[in-house]
Amino acid sequence: MYKVLVVDDEPFMLEGWKTMVNWEEHGFELCWAVSDGKEALDVMEHEVPDLVFTDLQMPVMDGLELIRQMKQHPELKDTTTVIVSGYSRFDAAQFAIKHQIEQYLLKPLIEEEIHELLDTLHLTLDERQVADHLAGEAESLSAVFVRALQDDEESRIALLRMMNCPAEAAGRLLLVDRTGGAPSPSKAEVEAILPEGFGCVEGAAGCVTMLVWSDQREAHSSQELDATVRMMAARLAEEWPSCLIYISGRTEGWRHLSQLNKQLLELRSRSMYKGQSGVYWYDGLHEQGQWRWEDAASRTAVLLRAVEQNDEAAIRGTAESLAVFIIGAVEPAGSLAASLSYLQGGLLRAYHKAGGNTEQPPEWLMLKYGRNDMQQAGDVTPLSERIAKTCLQAAEQIEDLNSKRPEGRLQEAVTFVTTHFRDKLQLKELAEQFRLNPVYLGQQFKRVTGYCFNDYVHLQRIKEAKKLLLRTDLKVSVIASELGYHSTEYFGSVFKSLTKVSPSAYKSNQKGDWRDDEPAVY
Repeated sequence: MYKVLVVDDEPFMLEGWKTMVNWEEHGFELCWAVSDGKEALDVMEHEVPDLVFTDLQMPVMDGLELIRQMKQHPELKDTTTVIVSGYSRFDAAQFAIKHQIEQYLLKPLIEEEIHELLDTLHLTLDERQVADHLAGEAESLSAVFVRALQDDEESRIALLRMMNCPAEAAGRLLLVDRTGGAPSPSKAEVEAILPEGFGCVEGAAGCVTMLVWSDQREAHSSQELDATVRMMAARLAEEWPSCLIYISGRTEGWRHLSQLNKQLLELRSRSMYKGQSGVYWYDGLHEQGQWRWEDAASRTAVLLRAVEQNDEAAIRGTAESLAVFIIGAVEPAGSLAASLSYLQGGLLRAYHKAGGNTEQPPEWLMLKYGRNDMQQAGDVTPLSERIAKTCLQAAEQIEDLNSKRPEGRLQEAVTFVTTHFRDKLQLKELAEQFRLNPVYLGQQFKRVTGYCFNDYVHLQRIKEAKKLLLRTDLKVSVIASELGYHSTEYFGSVFKSLTKVSPSAYKSNQKGDWRDDEPAVY
């Protein structure tokens, strides 16, 4: 647990920090709550917190002065600090720019957004912990790797020597991480299932980083590298289907090691927030331009949805769309590798979720494609047919497995409602979409969520309405329309039934208690 110190002179604010934030669930512990900067420094004389939230406007010593004194103290200068104030101040904005503030939140404080910030800060603190842990080690591969991340040339050369890696070899970084509460493999477990010829580094944050390179020195070294990476990613995904596997861009001689590591951290922050397992590639910069990872991911995601619905027409259409994108990309081989890796990860998740045995995966899951699938430029038919055939096989088997597991489809239906609450949702149509009996869905929906179907939809909408009322200047009528209500009056009656106040009264009361502000993270 990371230790937190909160500094605020408003008693109701201190009480809010204590009661509205679920610290432990997000890896934190609220250890101290004081009312001014001087009290905070007194606390930090005895123990250094991992994270500090401080108000700006306070008696005795305000928040800016507290941070200035912390920056001058050798043991406090690197403490992560979040500024929270009831005033919009130009000097605070200048202070934030000077110290390279990366994130902002708006008050009134909203529970969900505070928790999102804590998740982000937890990742940052994890990475700092890894660096601190490895800094004290002897001249191990991990220690040299950490120094090389700082663009130290001597450490880069030492890294190449320790891995017996050719000076100009093409390389990528792979990171294996946990998803939610699922365990991640250790360095020893990863090394046990993969061939020799790569470096493996275990970090304190519960993840393993691998340095993979090609021994080939000719022009096909990048192709050899990508083939090796795909093989390793598939093997890792098969062995640990609940983990996340991130793959960086490509470099030569590890000259851009720090950039590759940043790519992994970016992938990690995005995917961990969604809590989805699978294989994720980074669309690094190529000599001919920016490779469009978002395009590959979006097309593949549409194809995966078609597989989950076992829609043959949609599968064939989206398979063709994906094939067109791959062949038309600046670098078709890289586009193919990333798209198929994403597709395989998604199919593996769906197969595993449906109850399939991932220890003995079906043949269709082991995707194998090569240059023969892209022989003629502009001819998408061979590749499209191969992708469609694989996905049709997957859809048929996944549906067969799901037909025996209505509970799994029920959970998918609940998740769908939670994310699509703005849409016009009908229980009967939802039941058809997830191949469930409407009566069964209605009964089990209440069992799982604690609410009837319509009540749950209203609950999600009003939850979002609260945020829009406090964070925007949108009219109540506009908010009602955006959240799927046919009239402002009906929206108002639903809102009042769940909150005991009208939308306008809620906005007025809440803004009177939680003053507008911009917290800043250091």
